[in-house]
Amino acid sequence: MGEERAIEIAEAADLVLNGYAVTRDGENFKVVNLHTGKAAYIMASGELSETNMDEVESEIACRIVNENRRYIEVA
Repeated sequence: MGEERAIEIAEAADLVLNGYAVTRDGENFKVVNLHTGKAAYIMASGELSETNMDEVESEIACRIVNENRRYIEVA
């Protein structure tokens, strides 16, 4: 992923942590690895729905959402 695109995604995100940008999509979450551009879609239940990430990346994405949900909840 190009630096300009990564910055654009990070600025639009609700949370950026450890190189992953998390954006709310209704009750669900989209997580993008800002280094690789790979993404995961995580349901409100915390379960992975879709991804092009490898197993390690998708585990990290799920953990980031589940452990930091309180910081990205809609007010």
